[in-house]
Amino acid sequence: MNSKKLMTGIIALILVIGVSVVFGAAGCAQETGQAVEEAVEEAVEETEQAAEEVQEAAEEAVEEAEEELSYEGTVITLMHDKGGNPNYQPYFEEMGAKTQEMFGIGIEPIPYPTTDVFISTVRAALPTEEAPDLFTWWSTYRMKELIDQGLLAETTDLWEKHKDEYSQGLIDGFTFDGKAYGFSYTQEYWPVWYNKEVFDRLGLEEPETWDQFTAICDTLLENGITPIAQTVQARWPTFIWFEEMIIGQDPDLYVDLCEGKAKYSDPEVKEAFEVWKSMIEAGYFTDPGIDLFVDAAVMFNEEEVGMVLCGTWYYESVFVANGVPEEKIDSFILPSHNPDAGLNVVLEMSPIAVSANSQNLEATLQVVDYLMSPEGNEIFASQNRSYPSNTQSGTDFLPEVKVKVADTIINNGYRILNRYWEATPTPICEEAVDKFAEFITNPDQLDRILQELDTIADNYWQQ
Repeated sequence: MNSKKLMTGIIALILVIGVSVVFGAAGCAQETGQAVEEAVEEAVEETEQAAEEVQEAAEEAVEEAEEELSYEGTVITLMHDKGGNPNYQPYFEEMGAKTQEMFGIGIEPIPYPTTDVFISTVRAALPTEEAPDLFTWWSTYRMKELIDQGLLAETTDLWEKHKDEYSQGLIDGFTFDGKAYGFSYTQEYWPVWYNKEVFDRLGLEEPETWDQFTAICDTLLENGITPIAQTVQARWPTFIWFEEMIIGQDPDLYVDLCEGKAKYSDPEVKEAFEVWKSMIEAGYFTDPGIDLFVDAAVMFNEEEVGMVLCGTWYYESVFVANGVPEEKIDSFILPSHNPDAGLNVVLEMSPIAVSANSQNLEATLQVVDYLMSPEGNEIFASQNRSYPSNTQSGTDFLPEVKVKVADTIINNGYRILNRYWEATPTPICEEAVDKFAEFITNPDQLDRILQELDTIADNYWQQ
């Protein structure tokens, strides 16, 4: 209505000015000129008044839009599988306290004690209105299967907004067919943790070759210390030494195996398994019945086991959480058993995904935008003393041992490879981890197990 009034005023003004010009040209009487001037002034006044009304209406519209974009009082849910060991619940609560302070939007973390229960619960909820607004998940193939089912909301615009703050490799890990999903709240590398006090007492130094590594294992054994923790408990940890053995044989072979371009019965794969088998037979590993998150840390602290190969998240949330003094903990990256394989390290990306069926999608994306920023991405990382994914976030909270890991990777040009859990299709991985467990407990069954792994992979890739 106000716009119409303004337009009417402008038209009137133009007509009056036109009349003025006409009359001026005709040399009309002075009275007529005065009348024209009064008409012009009136038209100008009406136009200015209409313009003010239009501006007021525009300001009211902006205020209404801003009110609609305020999600103060909203509480969004965050399901996660780190409610036992490790326990990330306090870290996620800290994230929620900050978003509550910043936007009035809270985060309710919902913890699950085991990965298996968490996965089944999330899968059941995602197609429904009970879907969590946010949930921790895994990258690459594990994320793609949810995307293919239409269960994830896009975060493409947010990745575009923050693209200069993240490495291209990380962006690629969250991008599928040109669209991005979720965001990365931290990232972790997988070194070998060792008991520094034991190493110092026995005169052991960090190995640079495979022979030096096996010599360390032999020395630990001679001194009554089991060299390495290994377990089949919780299923998934069985891939830890599998992936290290294949990468240490040939990193390209590892990638091809994950992508279905190589066979598990490939002679080189078998050669890598044979190295693993020789380590088992040499007594380098613990009883596979131990728990990675409690027993291994306690055995490490009590000098019953010398080394644990696990992600850098293990330092704070397992070692320190289980009372291992920080001065006891140091690390190195496992040398390749095949020198031609070069320097390699496993990377674990840590995504939080947004549900397509989130009942608070706009508020959730506002929170995600903040958590992807340099300040927001630092919240979890500083709590767990992990590597933030945003390259502009602070890192002064990192312990010295983690700084050393990152410097080693960067300064020596390590090849970074995606973790097996995410790097190969989920249906293959879910069955393969049980075959790796069979191998750990029955290494003499290697040929049969490799054939069965081939069958599992073939069944997937032939679909």
